[in-house]
Amino acid sequence: MLAAFSVCMTFCSLCSVAQSVQNRSVSVNEPDYNKPKLFGDLPDSINFDPTYFSALFNTQVGQSVTLSDIPGFTISGQVVSKADGQNSASVVVRLANRPGARLIFTKLTGANNSIKYLGRIISLKHGDSYEIVSENDQYYLKKKAINELVTE
Repeated sequence: MLAAFSVCMTFCSLCSVAQSVQNRSVSVNEPDYNKPKLFGDLPDSINFDPTYFSALFNTQVGQSVTLSDIPGFTISGQVVSKADGQNSASVVVRLANRPGARLIFTKLTGANNSIKYLGRIISLKHGDSYEIVSENDQYYLKKKAINELVTE
């Protein structure tokens, strides 16, 4: 009888350990809300013409670029990556004037030759970023918190 009771207690112990392992939730890193702001000197929304950035598609990897067509905001850095496809072109610029940031700029051409621009200016070391958005046929750089774009 004592042996049966011991086996039963051992089995119950094992079940309770397995139960506690199953009920553990996967931990997700809490975003760092205290990262320094990279674009604190700039407005939340900047109206711009993305065709000004189109000159980036004619650059070579390693080439230095400077674009100052956006009032109060200059893009200055080095082209680190390019990709050209049948209906798309992308370029990545490592910004020298905003250390740690990258401009990712993409042009998409639709079946009816319509053109759409996408992109971001982002640094994982900082708490803010810009995303290129289109509203009513007008393009803007919209400031976003980095945790709105990236999850860890």
